[in-house]
Amino acid sequence: MISQQTIDIVKSTAPMLKKHGSKITSRMYEIMFSKHPEIKEQFDMSAQANGSQPARLATAVYSYASQIDNLPPLKAMVEKIAHRHVQTDVLPEQYPIVGECLLQAMKDVLDQAATEEVIAAWTEAYQALSVVFINRENDIYTSVAQH
Repeated sequence: MISQQTIDIVKSTAPMLKKHGSKITSRMYEIMFSKHPEIKEQFDMSAQANGSQPARLATAVYSYASQIDNLPPLKAMVEKIAHRHVQTDVLPEQYPIVGECLLQAMKDVLDQAATEEVIAAWTEAYQALSVVFINRENDIYTSVAQH
């Protein structure tokens, strides 16, 4: 699903994401809430203010980068996030917004290290992961609707 080149590049960014992850995700939320203020109501703003939400996302992004070639260990994390997304009514069409803001934040924070190759690899990796979440969340929405 993801090219070997993308896997190699994304894995190579893991140390940078471990070091700058919270700065990247804090910047991502800043960009997203500025460009898409309507999304704010889906977020616990106290978790934004105290930094716990950006920290959790930073951990998830780092985990994905470091495990992109071995996703089964991330299944529990994906499950937890997918259920949280369903609780907060995350929609499939919101994934491109988050992706665009995340990539912009990576460029802003990583500066020279966010080469075209890195951004292209992360674009492919993010799109692949968003499909996993959209499909899983769709299954959860469907099972909830049936009960």
